[in-house]
Amino acid sequence: MMYVQPVPSPLISPRVGKIVQTGREQIHMLESGSAGADPVVLLHGCGSIAEEVMMPFSGSGLHILAPDRPGYGFSAALPAGERGPLGQSFWLERLLEALAFERVVLAAHSIGCAAALHLAARRPDLLKGLFLISPCCRPVPFKPLIVLRSAVAPFVGPVIRQHVIARWSSYFLERGLRTSSHPNPVAAGLFALPAMHVVNAASIATMAEELWSFNGDMQPLRSLPAELPVSVLFGREDRIIGPRWHLDWLHERHPAAKVELLDGIGHMPHHVASDLAVTMLGDLAGKTPGDLAGKTPGDLADKTSGDLAGKTLGETGEGSQSTIAVA
Repeated sequence: MMYVQPVPSPLISPRVGKIVQTGREQIHMLESGSAGADPVVLLHGCGSIAEEVMMPFSGSGLHILAPDRPGYGFSAALPAGERGPLGQSFWLERLLEALAFERVVLAAHSIGCAAALHLAARRPDLLKGLFLISPCCRPVPFKPLIVLRSAVAPFVGPVIRQHVIARWSSYFLERGLRTSSHPNPVAAGLFALPAMHVVNAASIATMAEELWSFNGDMQPLRSLPAELPVSVLFGREDRIIGPRWHLDWLHERHPAAKVELLDGIGHMPHHVASDLAVTMLGDLAGKTPGDLAGKTPGDLADKTSGDLAGKTLGETGEGSQSTIAVA
């Protein structure tokens, strides 16, 4: 069956939240939910913004704080040499200290999980739990990424970023959303993202810099605190990053992590199986939204294999085989 979806408009205005001052930088952050609830800090993935990753969790009753990561949205970029996952983990530490919460649940999507994992390894005292959505965490084999490399190449790079990609922001955002969502349709709300705010010269440069730093930063991370609760949500049909490749790496560092691996779902499980994502996050935060209370993962995601619900990484058997993935 053919279906038609809209193209993102380049004229949509971005959501504006608050600016958090850390002493070193300004961080733009969106907030939703009750300030009296346990705080959840939510990180978006590569080439995205806080507005995207917050969508499935708005109205959940959870106290969500979603910053634009460095160099994306309204947040300032980090200095050269600090833009990879390790440097971003220190940025994240400064953000948590500025927010002055005793401990938070830290949730992240895709490559945003890399900084979250580094922070968990260095400062577990800041965290109540860790929720990883389609986590990109294991060093990956070389991929050419021709368009991205061209956009940051000397001489021609600025021309491509400013006069090609930025001018065609709606096209590149739509293409990215469809690729990330495959095999699922793009969630309707994602077409309301502000294309020119998501795809622009600065964000393209940021994407390239954090991807080039990824393997070198993740290689030294050998262990995670065994006492830290970790939950993982992955789509089995993810073609952006291979679930088996990254679950194997996670299992070696935290064998007790709980995983939900969903059949028929790609790289955006928080949008496709949002009730399950909210419930898993609520379990870590100690608050399950009322209309989801008492439900099992199988109840909340009919594409979740029943024999996988609530299993640890070791029990899924997914760690036994590797798949080449792209960050």
